[in-house]
Amino acid sequence: MRVQDQVRKELAQLDRPAHGGEGWRLEGVEDFSANLNPYGPPEGLEERLRQASAHLDHYPDDSSSGFKGALAGHYRLGPENFIVGAGSSEIIRLFPEVFLERGDKVLMPRPTFMEYSFACRFMGAEIVPFELEEGSFRTDADAMLSAIGPGYKAVYLCTPNNPTGVVTRRTDVLGLARGLEELGVLLFLDETLLELTPGEADLTCAREVRRHPNLLIIRSLTKSFAIPGFRSGYGIAHEDMITTLDRGRQTWNLGHLEQEVSAWLVGECQGHVVRAVEVLGKERDRVHAHLSRLGARTHRPDAFYFFLDVGPSGHDGASFKKEMLRHKVAVRDCRSFGHPFERYVRFCVKTPEKDELLLTALDATWSKGR
Repeated sequence: MRVQDQVRKELAQLDRPAHGGEGWRLEGVEDFSANLNPYGPPEGLEERLRQASAHLDHYPDDSSSGFKGALAGHYRLGPENFIVGAGSSEIIRLFPEVFLERGDKVLMPRPTFMEYSFACRFMGAEIVPFELEEGSFRTDADAMLSAIGPGYKAVYLCTPNNPTGVVTRRTDVLGLARGLEELGVLLFLDETLLELTPGEADLTCAREVRRHPNLLIIRSLTKSFAIPGFRSGYGIAHEDMITTLDRGRQTWNLGHLEQEVSAWLVGECQGHVVRAVEVLGKERDRVHAHLSRLGARTHRPDAFYFFLDVGPSGHDGASFKKEMLRHKVAVRDCRSFGHPFERYVRFCVKTPEKDELLLTALDATWSKGR
């Protein structure tokens, strides 16, 4: 017997999504391919981990009550409005496992985070791409709503979008949610990168979930606290949505260590995030001005990372990434997002000191390709 012959056909047709954030493989390289808090993890994290490790001889609280309580206090919602997971990636997988069936249609922007389509296609759903206009990459919520027809089960939206860095206004998101609710369609909203985006308080839809039972928002501690190796994320939704998702959740999906430390991060370390947002907004504008002087065709992102067409430099994304590595800077080659994005790269900004290294590498790489 060949094991491959027993695999469900959906998985047999899928390739695993590609991601950035592999700078750890490269000694002496500054990694700009992962969109993280530039100040690293908050002070005191190691001590908090040590303290929490004293209780690893017990099973974790399956309800994650302490973590949910911290989230409820931060967002001024109830614990019943949250579900937690081993990173937002667990909830990205859980949502289609609970709600999608073979043959359901899902409307999804292109380009966007590739884990969404993988998880939906794994459950047999059909992905219908909503092509974002190259250049501005703005999401037209009205056009998305107009695209919905028979057989649609869900719409996906990421704000700021990954990889483009473009935000969808809260009024547009909530208008889309209302329209989809009338049609009986769910809205999956990824705000994972919004917390590090300037103006987050005026952009988030988190406190609106009680009014929109078809809306699920996901967030993560990964980016805000620069802890990608520590898997902790959460979903925010109407209590009916949370109850339904929780029925499909894996038991003990978040260990005691993750629960204790996550509650501390949310409840006591928000100043660490605020500090980062202040510098990221300024550095985004500085790097955008520098790219404009180089002659790059790039929009000013709403977020703190750039989706850059490197075609005018004479490079494609792969060769641009290779040349940047010669200058000890890692960027994300975006060819995995499909045509025409093989000529794009994505990179974040960091602190002023680290961004000097980025700017020097950009200068050298841009001029060499011409």
